[in-house]
Amino acid sequence: MVHPEAIRMLIEFTAALFPIEGKKAFLGGGFHNATRDRDALNRLARKYPGCNWGLIIAGVIWLDEDPRNGGNLEEVFKSVGFQQLPETLIVRTGSGGRHMAFRYDGKIRGKLDRHPGIDLKSWRTGYTVAPGSTHPETGKLYRIERDLPIAPLPQELLPLVTPPVYKPSPVTVNPERRSDGLVRKVAEAVGGGRNQITFWALCRALERGSSSVVPEIRDAALSTGLTEGEFETCLRSAQRTAGRRVG
Repeated sequence: MVHPEAIRMLIEFTAALFPIEGKKAFLGGGFHNATRDRDALNRLARKYPGCNWGLIIAGVIWLDEDPRNGGNLEEVFKSVGFQQLPETLIVRTGSGGRHMAFRYDGKIRGKLDRHPGIDLKSWRTGYTVAPGSTHPETGKLYRIERDLPIAPLPQELLPLVTPPVYKPSPVTVNPERRSDGLVRKVAEAVGGGRNQITFWALCRALERGSSSVVPEIRDAALSTGLTEGEFETCLRSAQRTAGRRVG
């Protein structure tokens, strides 16, 4: 049958459970098989006797402390001004770490920022091991250490929990570099596209107020085989289109 501590999680914390081997899901669909149906869970327990149980509580995230990798929940909370751990549900893992639960429905990182050894588990993307399960390496049980209601995530932890927001830096291009690009485009033009590219480059230069680059565009155009007359035609058309004349 399902371990009594896992059943307590099911009842007291509106959890959902599914069978796992050690700490790994083995049914197709993984944690998406989690259910609160007691009859279904008992059938699974009979089918997979002695299995561990994966745990999901909707709207809850877990701080997963791994002391072997430097995880220390006390240090985390001291760093944000707490003198002691907040009053909330804590599960002691079979390896000696702790799973600390908080109610939070937003997006989270995979690991707590600036604190090694603290993973973050979201009910949307994963699961934790339920109390009553046996650690596959130590043989010790996962057990409820603090049997308390699950508290809201402290606001002080938000900067460490939420993923960074990407803000693209404005890109400024040196006008000289932009002008060099126009000249290069014209110099690389071939065949019947030379007139069109020369016209385009002249329009861009005039729109930017960079009429000083027009002689360089002219030299580049002539180097591709454009005639003086063809260039002057492109220039007149560009001046009309851009509404500006070469000063």
